[in-house]
Amino acid sequence: MRKRWSIFVVALSSIALSTQSAFAATGFTTQVSPSSQGNATEPSVAVDRSDGTVWVAWQASGRHVARSDDGGRTFVQTPVGDLPDVGDVAIRVGGPAPCTIATSTCIPGTHRVYVTSLEELPLALQTHLAFSDDRGAHWTVNQLAAFNPSFIDRPWLAVYPSKSSANQDQVYIAYHDFTASQINVAASNDGGQTFGPSVDVLAENALAQSQSFCNTIPSGIEVDPETGEVYVQWITADPVANTTQGCNITQIENFHQVWVAHSAPAMGVGPLTVTNWTNDAHLVFDGGAGTNTDRIFATLAVDDSGKPGVHGNVYSVFPDNLTPLGGLQVDIWFSHSIDKAGTWSAPVMVGDKGGTNYFPWIAAGSTGRVDFIYLHTPDLNPSDPALSPWYTRFAQTVDGTDSTPKFAVTSASSGIMHVGGICTDGIFCSVTRGNRDLADSISIAIDRGGSAALAWTNQGTVLHGPTDIIYGCLTAQQSAMVGDQGRSCKGPAGP
Repeated sequence: MRKRWSIFVVALSSIALSTQSAFAATGFTTQVSPSSQGNATEPSVAVDRSDGTVWVAWQASGRHVARSDDGGRTFVQTPVGDLPDVGDVAIRVGGPAPCTIATSTCIPGTHRVYVTSLEELPLALQTHLAFSDDRGAHWTVNQLAAFNPSFIDRPWLAVYPSKSSANQDQVYIAYHDFTASQINVAASNDGGQTFGPSVDVLAENALAQSQSFCNTIPSGIEVDPETGEVYVQWITADPVANTTQGCNITQIENFHQVWVAHSAPAMGVGPLTVTNWTNDAHLVFDGGAGTNTDRIFATLAVDDSGKPGVHGNVYSVFPDNLTPLGGLQVDIWFSHSIDKAGTWSAPVMVGDKGGTNYFPWIAAGSTGRVDFIYLHTPDLNPSDPALSPWYTRFAQTVDGTDSTPKFAVTSASSGIMHVGGICTDGIFCSVTRGNRDLADSISIAIDRGGSAALAWTNQGTVLHGPTDIIYGCLTAQQSAMVGDQGRSCKGPAGP
């Protein structure tokens, strides 16, 4: 997220001891990062639905990855090589490992796992892509997966797994650059071994370009699980605010517009692989200059139609003060599209009403089923002096394409996970002296039993205390995958 300009050296640890705590009768939580780190933030979670393996990546003066074979109850660290980077990690699971016999770098029957991160070497603020075909024992690193001469900020990752070989996976990296703040997507059709050039999404869409130029926050990229079509999302201000208040990526303006663009699956091979976004970007939401969506991030998901070749529905979620109390109340809002992001429903409020709600993330399962994770405090003006208490919340809808979907909401954290304010201005928090202890993101996935796999940064009740990464498997609501109950919170080694 809007990284500090200083670059940190990776300090990888090889083993972490996990601690497990019961969470009522509806799941459990486990500490993933080693307690010795004390600065772990921005987790990303993925679940291999073929066998239930759970993967969590995070940043702590570099990139870190851990694997769980027992449904998230314990984790083992799987260090990703010795190349230093600066974090901003994302993790996804791909297709079957391309091997027929076990080798030092490949285990038959496993699936490839991918990790992206911002790099320090060989070129600062470009993108590494690491992948493993042997459950994290060895990693192959593409040292320059996505490149931009204006530097890269916050690369997001999406994968369309091949059913036959991970070497045919389609891999996508979305980001914005540090100058004109354009939204870019780089694509690979050979499992991340080679990427084509970064495609400027805004440059292919005149209206989106005129609205978004020079001030964007990249807010995720996702792939339709049945068609391989690609969706990328961002938030921005507006042309008047950008030109009068400054094209300087400081978020000084209210970022009140949410956009999603659509592309067919990437075409081409090797270094010629590209996506095509021409005239296919659409406004999801515009709350007007008096509202603000940049309590980052907006996020998106695509559900599974369950029918090969039939596209799913697209969902967008974002924080905004649409129903403000003195301009302070920030709620979570949700919109859907049934026509490949061409048109969008009016946003509806999710979860807790009142107080402050930040960091919404979603994952979609079967048609209409969407799981949410977000942070909530009852305080309208959370601050360090108030020691505002924050909690991790979970919400779910099973009728996400209705005009008025219903949401079931419950706690995800067993107690307070942070006290104080939360600054969402990225690297500029150092200027405003805001509390950025949690950094800028949390994460959610759906496991093979349809339960919610959650990951968040935990700081407990100590202001500016050490931070660690918590994984939770939550079974409080319905399965997000129709007909897939019974395998929740279970991995290849059993519960």
